Amino acid sequence: MKRMTTWERIEAALHGAEVDRIPVGMWKHWHLQDRAPGRLAELNLALQRQFDTDLIKLTPGNLTYVQDWGATIKFGTHDDQSSLAVQPAVASAAQWPGLQRLDVAKGALGRELETIRLTAAGVDGQVPVLMTIFSPLTVAYKLSGDSLSGERVVEDLRQSPRQLHAGLARIADVLREYVAACLQAGANGFFFATQLAYYELLSREEYQEFGVAYDLRVLEAMQGGSRITMLHLCKGRRLMLDLLHDYPVHAISWSHRTSQPSLAEARQLTEKALATGVSLQALHEGKEADVLAEAREAIARAGRKAFILAPACVMRATAPDANLTAMRRAVEE
Repeated sequence: MKRMTTWERIEAALHGAEVDRIPVGMWKHWHLQDRAPGRLAELNLALQRQFDTDLIKLTPGNLTYVQDWGATIKFGTHDDQSSLAVQPAVASAAQWPGLQRLDVAKGALGRELETIRLTAAGVDGQVPVLMTIFSPLTVAYKLSGDSLSGERVVEDLRQSPRQLHAGLARIADVLREYVAACLQAGANGFFFATQLAYYELLSREEYQEFGVAYDLRVLEAMQGGSRITMLHLCKGRRLMLDLLHDYPVHAISWSHRTSQPSLAEARQLTEKALATGVSLQALHEGKEADVLAEAREAIARAGRKAFILAPACVMRATAPDANLTAMRRAVEE
């Protein structure tokens, strides 16, 4: 088969067509360096060039989307140490209706727009650039300072629904504006991440009311401008893909080794492209043989069509190059 360009390969995969080889994506956190747009762009470009990946997924700091609302943040001291919210922006349910509209061109959000511009300039249209956007409910639980368990925002969801709805509406409005700004800055698409869509935390009805309703507002803003929209489901063991499988996205990303559904189950739920394959444990702590084995198994189970080989979630900055090389080699076999 004739060798495809990166865009041809990705778009063929998104539409379930034949590819010359399976596309591959890799993305990392650089917690110490992610507040310097020039440096973050440089690191993402270097990662893409070193491993000849088929897309760049920009990963801003884990609390970027709450910083401009006034959260007090303790930043990490090295690339593998994430930031912590020392003082949340929303400390009580009564504060949700008072969330201010943000100027998305300024502050932390404006800083990330510069990262997009620099990264897009670096690839000159040859490689897709995706910006990470968290779902409104995910932003809400980060705003409430509960970035690990989700319990604070779940408490408000159940005991103060009217106040939380007001906050989610404002968050969704800001994210819609930010989507437009990201596209104008040069993003080709989005990695839309939800960290609360799992059954151990919420019921199906709760996520429909407080998750889906606001997710769709943001995803609607991506329609027409985004050439690649990837839904990422994170955390939890029983993910709500059965509820979210018909979202208006092109691909779905999750950790199929540590969460349900399996690859086979996901293929039954959706015809959308699947983006997964290699666990963080293998990439961070395993050997080259472990990475190759997981990649080969995922390709065998998913098939060559409508599949992007990808990490289960964002990798550490210190993920060994040898393991990433093994992952890249798997798509050439």
